[in-house]
Amino acid sequence: MKSLLFETLLKEWGVWLTIVILLLATLLFSTQLATWLEKAAFIKVLDSLSKLGLLIAIIAFLREIPKWEERAAEEAKRRQFEYWKAIDAANAARESSPDGRFTSYALTIALENLAQEHDEKGNPIKMRNVDLSGANLEDGIKLSRIDLSLCKFRYANLSGADFSQSSLRRANFARARLFGTNFYDADLGIAGTRTIFKQAVYDERTIFPAGFNPEEAGAFKIAPEVSLKNAPLTKALLWDADLEKADLDAADLERATLDGSNLKEANLREANLQEVKARNVNFQGADLSKADLREANLFDAILDNANIRETNFENAEHITVEQIKSAQNWEQAIYDDNFRKKLGLNP
Repeated sequence: MKSLLFETLLKEWGVWLTIVILLLATLLFSTQLATWLEKAAFIKVLDSLSKLGLLIAIIAFLREIPKWEERAAEEAKRRQFEYWKAIDAANAARESSPDGRFTSYALTIALENLAQEHDEKGNPIKMRNVDLSGANLEDGIKLSRIDLSLCKFRYANLSGADFSQSSLRRANFARARLFGTNFYDADLGIAGTRTIFKQAVYDERTIFPAGFNPEEAGAFKIAPEVSLKNAPLTKALLWDADLEKADLDAADLERATLDGSNLKEANLREANLQEVKARNVNFQGADLSKADLREANLFDAILDNANIRETNFENAEHITVEQIKSAQNWEQAIYDDNFRKKLGLNP
């Protein structure tokens, strides 16, 4: 390091000597130099030029403002185009899904970002008539204070979503999962433009606008001890639901998703449970007599002391001998021939 500095000084000694001489001269004759500069005409010229330069810079800045606004508008259009592309891609994912349901984190990000955008007049962007059917948007997506009229949310998982103060006229939430969803002060329309909630499911945490009755709109409250007798809940999104001691007598739950739900001591007599996903469901003490569980997935489902008199388990998946024998009246349930043999019953 020292040798490099020494070599530099040797090569440029003339420059350094000149700098030192100028500094010494400035210090020795500083008073005379200041007096001379004050009297010099070119100093006044430099001062005028500096002020003129500042004025020119201000004019140039003001002239650039419209261009900046134009560039900002173009950038906003480009961003919005990318968000719409992500939404279109999500629709393609739904079409390729066997059951029409899908998860897309890119979709969630695109929707939330698009909701923050504005049009050329500075108004919030309108997201009307977007089809989000089957989308899994459960991570508290924020779609408040925007126009979502005519949007489709059928079969969508909207747990924890925020639609507060949004316009939802003629939006379709049929059979959507609305656990903990916030509709505070949302515009749900009037006669002819009402939001559709037919067969949607909600829980005690869901917030609706003041004066709105979700049951009159065809939605079903999911909670312990509720009455859902004969309820049409086909393909309902009911995983991790608490329906302990609920009355589901003759309810239609065909192809519903019940994974992880609590149905302890629930009344499911004559309920249609064909092809349900009931993994890890607690049916302890439930009345399943004459219920139809054909082709149901009962992996690790608890049937302790459940009444399964005349319950149909034909082609049910992942049932075990121990599981069935923990229930009451298991000898009188209906099984396919192979499973009857495993139970030691006559064909």
